[in-house]
Amino acid sequence: MKPITYHQSPITNIKYIIIALAIIVIAWLVPALVELVSPRTDRMPFVVYSCLDSTFIRFETQNKQVRYVDFRGQEFTKAEADSLLPLFSFRQLVAEGRLPDSLYGVALTPKLIQQNAFHFKTSPKQLNRPPVGLYLMLESASGRVDLQLPNDVFRLTNEGLEFIDAETNTVNRAKSRSFSRELTKQGFTFPVQLIWGNGSTRKDYDNGFLLTDAHNRLFQLKMVKGMPWVMEIDNGQSQRQFTNLFVIEPANRALIGLVVTDDHRLWAVRANGELAEIGKIGQSQSQRQSLLYDPQQMQIAIVGDLFHWTITLYTATDTRYYAVDAKTFELVDAAIVPDPAPTTKQRILRCLLPIRLRFTSWRTQSIAPSINDD
Repeated sequence: MKPITYHQSPITNIKYIIIALAIIVIAWLVPALVELVSPRTDRMPFVVYSCLDSTFIRFETQNKQVRYVDFRGQEFTKAEADSLLPLFSFRQLVAEGRLPDSLYGVALTPKLIQQNAFHFKTSPKQLNRPPVGLYLMLESASGRVDLQLPNDVFRLTNEGLEFIDAETNTVNRAKSRSFSRELTKQGFTFPVQLIWGNGSTRKDYDNGFLLTDAHNRLFQLKMVKGMPWVMEIDNGQSQRQFTNLFVIEPANRALIGLVVTDDHRLWAVRANGELAEIGKIGQSQSQRQSLLYDPQQMQIAIVGDLFHWTITLYTATDTRYYAVDAKTFELVDAAIVPDPAPTTKQRILRCLLPIRLRFTSWRTQSIAPSINDD
């Protein structure tokens, strides 16, 4: 007797496919429509550390009005907040004739305050942009006020740097050999593992590139009067594994950049080539946790002044604020603010749609499906 076999009809298969497609469309379209018809109006507060009040002061926008509140719950007027943040609000204080003559023994002038003001921010979405593979080497000692774009670009090969003329699309072999040989002369081993530079001309000067070699050693490379200039960054006794590099050009020229190691420590690269950990714990801060930064999971914003840096880390569950000394980079103060609880609308949506599909993400600029990434 032959065994009985069952076959699904084509109509049944099509039904299942339609149901699966409907679930996918609903999981994507409904959350997207909810965001479209009810965009978020709340803004993340701007926070700066007050060296006078020894606390963080946040700027909250509510009903188009700005409130100034410290982390102890005390509220200030605009004039009071300006007085507590003299380095941040110095223009307003100068206009009102209220800028202090000195602070902590340092004579204050608008020029000194501006030279030591420092801003930096980045996010996983910016870091995960598709790489182009072509880089601009600006002249760092042109003697001119305005930086000029070069007439060539360079790319990385296993043997060195290769400069290509933008007009003729030909390789400048002499310049390529010059830069590659200078790197090798200073101990660099190709191929390049990590590289970062700021190719914008909207800055006062150029710090070139930070790059790591095949042995994870960190170097600075820039062009001085048309010639290569290379410096190895002091990595101390232990060979740290670098994961992210950022070149910066602060007005006081005290720093070359920022780097992140595989243990999520953030380091400042001083102009003399030394590394200094940012947010390290001092003897008086033994009960605090040092600053840890994961570039793939956190957004970072830094507002620096003559005495302190205010570092804000935005994570998936909270916002972390750190104040560090601008000279030693030791941790001065820290606070963690949990994200607000989901609104009633968000809770209802998550109950009705436990699976929510998105094709964009705050982690990358690429279009790719992700589940519950909201």
